[in-house]
Amino acid sequence: MKPETIAIIPARGGSKGIPKKNSRLLCGKPLIAYTIEVALSSRYIDRVLVSTEDEEIAEISRIYGADVIPRPLELAQDEVTLDPVIFHAVNAIEREESKRYEFVVTLQPTSPLLSKKTLNRALNMMHGEHYDTLISVVRQAHIYWMLNNGAPVPLYKERRNRQQLEPIFRETGTLLVCKRKIMSHETRIGKHVYLFEIPEEEAIDIDNYADWLIAENLLKRLSIVFRVDGDERIGLGHVCRTLTLANRIFNHNTSFLTDESKKLGLSKLREHNYPVFTFEHQDELFETLEKLKPDIIINDILDTDKGYVHKLRDKGLFVVNFEDLGPGVEFANIVVNALYENSYPAPNHYYGHRYLCLRDEFHIFPAPKIKSCVKNILLTFGGVDENNITYRTLHAIENIGLKDIRIIVILGIGYSYKDKLHAYINTLKQKGFNIELKEDVSMMAKYMVNADVVITSNGRTLYEIASLGIPCISISQNEREARHLFAQICKGILNLGMASNVSEDTIASGLSKVIEDYHLREEMSQNMLKFDLKEGIDRTLRLIFDGYYDWKEKQFIYSRDRD
Repeated sequence: MKPETIAIIPARGGSKGIPKKNSRLLCGKPLIAYTIEVALSSRYIDRVLVSTEDEEIAEISRIYGADVIPRPLELAQDEVTLDPVIFHAVNAIEREESKRYEFVVTLQPTSPLLSKKTLNRALNMMHGEHYDTLISVVRQAHIYWMLNNGAPVPLYKERRNRQQLEPIFRETGTLLVCKRKIMSHETRIGKHVYLFEIPEEEAIDIDNYADWLIAENLLKRLSIVFRVDGDERIGLGHVCRTLTLANRIFNHNTSFLTDESKKLGLSKLREHNYPVFTFEHQDELFETLEKLKPDIIINDILDTDKGYVHKLRDKGLFVVNFEDLGPGVEFANIVVNALYENSYPAPNHYYGHRYLCLRDEFHIFPAPKIKSCVKNILLTFGGVDENNITYRTLHAIENIGLKDIRIIVILGIGYSYKDKLHAYINTLKQKGFNIELKEDVSMMAKYMVNADVVITSNGRTLYEIASLGIPCISISQNEREARHLFAQICKGILNLGMASNVSEDTIASGLSKVIEDYHLREEMSQNMLKFDLKEGIDRTLRLIFDGYYDWKEKQFIYSRDRD
């Protein structure tokens, strides 16, 4: 038989740090309402009682379903501890009901993030074990000091890294459960005490405005799932963009969902220590989403189909798609295509460089000064380089005899012609060319700022180069890249066209033109830097979140009007 359990919520009206804080609205609801609701939701608690001397708090408590016991004014003073307050409330209700409770739960109204799961876990433990008192704590391992007669005294035996220190447990005040029989006017602590660890965020105790702001941000958190893949064929650009977005989202919960077979992307995601979930088929994907219950799903998987996006919308998700030209865009809430320019987009589509999401490294490095003489050229053609433009460009460099210029070649993870390229580069070195080959570099921006000219494909790398103002020659790998029109709009990039139509002579002619004309390179750099590419990620995040909140408001209005 379940033991009779009562929860007491002590809430006085005379708070000093934040006046009237227990009755103030936190995210649209009185602060005390959060604690009342979690107490009422517990299957272990039979009665929820608020002890207060304040009539406003009493009325709010009744509205949210709690009973109220009037607190004597002498127990509502600043110096009064909680023990006599809780003891008074329990005695008063027991006299009124002519019964005796077995367990008493003290819940602070200033801890609005305590979850039903944590509360039930604590009460289940107390009901099943022989503890007199359970106290909520958080584990802290830091180097502490105290003052003894004004002199600093260390609270440690030897200085170690934080991870190696013996933990100290800080009482949170969020939750205290005790057996009724050990309670008195002076204490709720029995001989057998259990320190019950709770999550750090649930331990928050609102004492000042800084605490209030933290709690408010935590309560407003959304759950965001990034659906993304990366492998040798499609590269890691999509994975990198979603990681860049996630790195800028501090006040919401973010996780990643990826195809189990895409090992390269999976490995990259796991390097960044975000929660990563995998699936083998679409049914499993939706089962995972059902468990995660996201508010927003961000798809960075290229062309989506109608069925997939429609099913996401049916589940009540706000759907954001990146670089999507598929039929699924019809049902997405927002479609962002930074690589495409469109003068007449559909209402839910946002095109162009204004929504470019540059990786953090391109915000760190400043734009270099254009040198009068070209000394360094960088070649990089994406993750796959399906047309082997790398090889053809090196042929062009050989044809115009650029032995006095340092050539850096960076290969992508999916490049398929390594053996042939290595052999050719060795031949060029024997002829006196200064060429370095690099793979899987961790900070591309470092190589870009050291280059006087970059030759690349017409993908997102082009925008990264433009953000730094490096004179650039581009070649489109395929028809999709040929539709990226930033090179024409920017007027700072020499675009040679589609790879299938670009000869080695064309590459050599374009490269010679850029190398020989300092004023042209300076003009190219200035034209690229006119675009506010570094503002794109903030603009994109505002677009997503503003869109989400507008959508939620419209849903609420529609639901209200329908009812």
